[in-house]
Amino acid sequence: MAIKGGYTGWLLISLIACGLLDAKEPEHHLHEGDNIKIDYDRLNFHNSLKKEDGARYGVEFDHLSHGHHLQLYYEHTDTATTALLPKDLSVDKYTLKYRYKTATKEHLMMLFSTIDDNLMKETDGGKIYGVGYGYHAVEASGYLSDYPHFNVYQGDLKYKHLWQGIEGTLIGKYIHLQDKNSNSFSQKAQSDYFTVGLRLHTHYRGWHLMGSGYLGKRMFAVMKDGFKVQHHAMEFKESYILGIGHNLHKDLSVHLRYGYHTAKEVPSDHDNVHLETLSINGIFRF
Repeated sequence: MAIKGGYTGWLLISLIACGLLDAKEPEHHLHEGDNIKIDYDRLNFHNSLKKEDGARYGVEFDHLSHGHHLQLYYEHTDTATTALLPKDLSVDKYTLKYRYKTATKEHLMMLFSTIDDNLMKETDGGKIYGVGYGYHAVEASGYLSDYPHFNVYQGDLKYKHLWQGIEGTLIGKYIHLQDKNSNSFSQKAQSDYFTVGLRLHTHYRGWHLMGSGYLGKRMFAVMKDGFKVQHHAMEFKESYILGIGHNLHKDLSVHLRYGYHTAKEVPSDHDNVHLETLSINGIFRF
């Protein structure tokens, strides 16, 4: 399923025209109180030297009260591997995020994540620290990914705009690898990366249409506002995500999402890797 250049352009145009974002629920849809989100993702790798397919499970506890927003997230991933690796991959990630929004529409963010990986010792035990500040429609965030042999610094800048019921978010990500030549895992990576993304979202009578597109290479990136960390040595080139959600009840909503990504496995210099994801989540409010 290789995406050709012309089709890539048409897909990005379709994302913009349809008014579609990724399945993370927008901040303005959250209601004061508590909720639990359950995630399930299917992962399918095509033309990968190391990975075949996998499943990812996640659970998030979310508390919002008087401008204080606390999120606790646990994620577990099992991935079947090829004969090149000694065993299948098992990864656990833990994330704590705190966000505070003032009456003047300023918002502050702090985040901490840690990674437990049974195969990739170069990033096993990695710790991710994040801070951010926003005012009205603009938000800037910084992340430090502290791995045993190298560090990754990332800066994000986001701008949101609401137009005729469609919320659009323009995103820029700058990534710098420090001490990348200290090990073979990151040695062939670039020192600097820059990627841009567009996320769109619209809703009508309990239905949500979502989508996003990212262009520009990235590696060891922090994604989804800190809740996803790409800690393996894969250089992503393009990402496209489409999704739909529905409020089944005032206290229950579900989302379905499809993602398509192109990448290169950097240590082996193996290009033309494709990753497809199919995800479903449910949000229970109480």
